[in-house]
Amino acid sequence: MAYKKIETFIKELKYSPTLKELKFMLHRVRQSPLSMLGSIIIIFFALVAILAPYLAPPNPDWDVTAYPGKSPFILPRTGFVPEPQPPSPTHPFGLTSESFDIYYGCVWGTITAFRVGITVVAATLIIGLSIGLLAAYYGGIIDEILMRFTDVIIVFPGLILALAFALAIPDKFDIKLGDVLPICSVIFTIITVTQFISKRQISWKWILMENLTLVCILTSTLIYFGNFPNVGIASITMTKLDKVLAALILVGWPGYARVIRGEVLRIRNEDYVEAAKAAGCSDFRIMVRHILPNAIYPIVILASLDIGSIVLLAAALSFLRVGAEANFADWGQLVEKSRVYLGSGASFIRYWYIWVIPGAFIFVFSLGWNLLGDALRDILDPTLRRR
Repeated sequence: MAYKKIETFIKELKYSPTLKELKFMLHRVRQSPLSMLGSIIIIFFALVAILAPYLAPPNPDWDVTAYPGKSPFILPRTGFVPEPQPPSPTHPFGLTSESFDIYYGCVWGTITAFRVGITVVAATLIIGLSIGLLAAYYGGIIDEILMRFTDVIIVFPGLILALAFALAIPDKFDIKLGDVLPICSVIFTIITVTQFISKRQISWKWILMENLTLVCILTSTLIYFGNFPNVGIASITMTKLDKVLAALILVGWPGYARVIRGEVLRIRNEDYVEAAKAAGCSDFRIMVRHILPNAIYPIVILASLDIGSIVLLAAALSFLRVGAEANFADWGQLVEKSRVYLGSGASFIRYWYIWVIPGAFIFVFSLGWNLLGDALRDILDPTLRRR
């Protein structure tokens, strides 16, 4: 009896739609050499990041303990040589003028690249999805307010704005009640308006949101005039790399918001959405279960393409000395260490390994994500999948 159940399960699995879909996806990836190349590149960098403690373990002779936190991401000195040293069996990628091992920095910098790319893209994706979805679904005044705020961010050049944010963000945030309540007031006001617009009538949810909005506004006013204690809620200390991540998130989300807004505007009047409304589904269920799954594909493709661009932008900030902490394992900072030799043609060529090798890591990493993005487009785009 048990054998027959197992045999039946195997047969059902063999002909299941999910398995067929997975086979189709793998078939499309194998058909494209560029997609295979992108996947191989990303898998290679992922293995380098996972095996970093084994590929580049800190040498016992290096003075790692001299640096704050004793972090393996802080490049340890191998000595004090005044000029860069060429690649050798001991140091495969050579040394910088400050005697930092380029190989060590490139290997541990792979973890930094994944951290920057995935963290920033995930955060910007969540923010952009939320704002674009709300703006397109409810429309009207909500759409105007959210999209005009989005336009303000988009109008500035990304690198310049990220540079300004990275410099302006303080090292420590002391979050108090008076800082949070105005933001909550705005959020509750938007929710209150959207509830009224969607239902066209007063409900208990609308009354709840209205009361919360009034409480936040009243408490904020009392705190402003000193009639209510402005108690502290949290204290956040940010490293230079954290500030770069926050700056890239603040710059990156408007692009996702614009794309998802266009997709939702296209989908929200489809028959299945109207049927869900007629069936009495809540706005949240309609957006999450019916609209978002059909609008998410362009965003996923854009996110995969953006990871390489984000890493490149973070490297540019590090080159401008606004990136991670000094002597941090970061590809952009390794390239920055060759700045003193960029003005001289002879030194520029003589010490090519200082800037070529970290630059090659940045280039290949970004190229891999772009090729992988093209593969995801072929797999996920419903207009291209069955051609």
